[in-house]
Order: sequence, then structure tokens, then C-alpha cells
Amino acid sequence: LSFSEAMHMTTKEALLAARGLLEQVTPLSTDCGALCGAACCQDSPDEDSVAGMLLFPEEAPLYARQGAWMELLPSHLLFAGEPVPLLTCRMPCPRPMRPLACRLFPLVPFVKGDRLTVRMDLRARPLCPLYSSGIAGLSPAFVSAVKSALRLLWADPVHREYLCLLTEHLKEYDFLAPQDL
Repeated sequence: LSFSEAMHMTTKEALLAARGLLEQVTPLSTDCGALCGAACCQDSPDEDSVAGMLLFPEEAPLYARQGAWMELLPSHLLFAGEPVPLLTCRMPCPRPMRPLACRLFPLVPFVKGDRLTVRMDLRARPLCPLYSSGIAGLSPAFVSAVKSALRLLWADPVHREYLCLLTEHLKEYDFLAPQDL
């Protein structure tokens, strides 16, 4: 899909296409969850904090009736005047239902100027054993799929605005030098 074709997609179409690109790829050629006991899929051990994934624009309706495995909560991050939904898992999810942020993990989009980059998610540092290997330690097919998915989102004005907001939010965690591609 070219950038010009992506520009003609609706916000929802771009989201679904991005999720589709990441359906079958994972950070390693094997189950990376076997290395850490699926640490990124666990609820926070701290009762005062909530672990979860921020949903992208148009993603919350996909979870309107998804059952006991998850809960949608409002986050403190505001987009278009509304709290960005935070999906928290109560138990392992049906894999095809993973939110886009889970499909990207441990990578995260990061906007520099007018350019979208991809980097290791600093929030992954304390729980993901892949973090210390950096992007070079991830499957090239996974990294390529993440870049393609994010290019689709970058072509959509709503997602572009969200990606800029997400970057500002992520700067709060930015205690390490960026690891851009």
C-alpha cells in the first residue's frame, strides 16, 4: 500500500490495516513471552497503578463487548477533549483481539519534528528482556511490519495528531537517549 493510497483511507480503515499488518508477526521468531512469563500481559503488581495499553483512535469500539478478559478505563491522557481509553487485561486475551499498542510492543512510534520514527518503548525497560538488545535484537520482519503499520497511520490526519500527542506523553518517560531507526 502506498502513502497516497493510505491517505484515502478513513481513520478506522487505517487502524484496521495497521492492526492487520501486525497480526502474524512478533518481536522474535519464537514466542518472546516464554522468556519473561508474558510480563507485558500481566496486570500491575502495584495496587495503586493500573497497567494497560492506550488505544488508538477508532480502536475502542472494537472492545465494546469483549467479555471478562478485559476492561476499558479512561486514562489521564486527553485526545480531542476526551480521555484516551486504556485497555487493561484481567486474563490472557484472545490473541487476535490484541490492541495495536500490544502488537507494536516493545516498539513505540515517536515523532521528531515532522518525521515519524520508531524506537524502543522506554516503558518496556523494567519488564521486557528484549529491551536491552534494542531494535537490532528484534525480528527484521517485525520491525518492517511496525514501520509499515505506522506509515499507514501517519497518512491519516487523526492518527497523525494522536501520534504527536502520544510522543509528548512518552517524553515524560524519556530518561534514556532515543533509539531511533
